[in-house]
Amino acid sequence: MLHVRESQPGELAWVNSCYASVGFAPSAASELIAIAEADGCKAGVGRVVPITSGVGELGGMFVLPEFRGRSVATKLVDFLLSRCQHAQLFCIPFAHLRSFYVSFGFLPVDPGIAVPEPIARKVAWCNDQYPEPVSLLVRGALPATQQRIGS
Repeated sequence: MLHVRESQPGELAWVNSCYASVGFAPSAASELIAIAEADGCKAGVGRVVPITSGVGELGGMFVLPEFRGRSVATKLVDFLLSRCQHAQLFCIPFAHLRSFYVSFGFLPVDPGIAVPEPIARKVAWCNDQYPEPVSLLVRGALPATQQRIGS
C-alpha cells in the first residue's frame, strides 16, 4: 500500500541525502516536503519551495529505484498540490518529464515571459548542472511585475 504524508522535522537529513544522491539542491525545514511510503518503507520524496508571497516551486521529485513504476511520483505530486497554498506554482522538470507535469495542469512558459528572478536563476543553474535540458512550467497567471528570464 502506498501512503504519502508530510515529512517530520527529524527526517530532513534523510530527505537531503536522497537529494544529494542525484545532485538536487537540499531542502530547508520551511518547505512543504512530502514523503511517500510503500509497504512501510520510505519510497520517495517531493517538495514545494516558497519563492515569494503567493509563488512557489514544485520540485525535488525523487523515487527510490526499487519503488519506480508504482505511481509514487504521481501520488507525491497529488499530495503536494492538494496542500499547496501558492496561487502560482512553477515547476522545472527534466524535458522528458514535461508531459507528466502538464497532466497536472502545468503549462510551458514561453521564452522571454516574466518569471520571478529566483526561478530564472534556478533554470540557468539546472541547465549548467545537468546534461539533460529542463523545461519551465507554471500553474496560475503570471503577474506583470515579475522579472524576465535573462534580464
